[in-house]
Amino acid sequence: MLDVHVPHKSDHTWTDFFIHIATIAVGLLLAIALEQTVEAIHRHHERRDLQADLRDEANNNRAIIARDLRIQDLEPWFQQAIDAVDSATPVQGRIHITLPPAPCIPGSVGTAKYRYFAPSEAVWTTARESSLVGLLPVEQARMYARLSHNYDLLAGSREEVYRGCGAIAAMQHRLGKTAAGGEGVLWTLTSEQAERLARQPPRPALPSRACVSASAGRMCTNRVFSPASRVPTNT
Repeated sequence: MLDVHVPHKSDHTWTDFFIHIATIAVGLLLAIALEQTVEAIHRHHERRDLQADLRDEANNNRAIIARDLRIQDLEPWFQQAIDAVDSATPVQGRIHITLPPAPCIPGSVGTAKYRYFAPSEAVWTTARESSLVGLLPVEQARMYARLSHNYDLLAGSREEVYRGCGAIAAMQHRLGKTAAGGEGVLWTLTSEQAERLARQPPRPALPSRACVSASAGRMCTNRVFSPASRVPTNT
């Protein structure tokens, strides 16, 4: 025969219930705080590593940028060519001018003395595409964005010099020959060819040399220099 027992009265009170709820709430808050702390530490390490990588990349680019800015050194030859064409008197429909050998090397960006290479943007590009730029302080993010803009200006300058130098080298090969005594190159040009020669000089807008110092922590100004005038212009 089964014995039926009356259920015992619960020993739990409202106080116990609230203590239980409070314990759960405190545990959740602690878990959230711990998670946020770990995330903050992780972001701090990510920011520190990103800043170090960006600084190293920018410092490594300083020599490349300084060399690229020497593109302006090509201008005297082109200006000399323009002046020679302007002052030459046609003889039987031909213009004869003597110039130093063109400083350009066909198929390359540069001269016998300098080669112009693109600075590295791998770290900045990766940070931007992976949304890590938001880890940087606003001023630093703006500085590296401005530096990237100046890299783009240099890239445009190198491309313009590449095209102009290629055209000049081809014209010299067809229209020039070593002058008597081996000093310089004697060009024989029609008026149309002389006009084309005068239009070839690359006059790229280059970033201010002050912007090379951006990697040292100084802000680049929103200015570029035109090597033709040496006067800063706003962009």
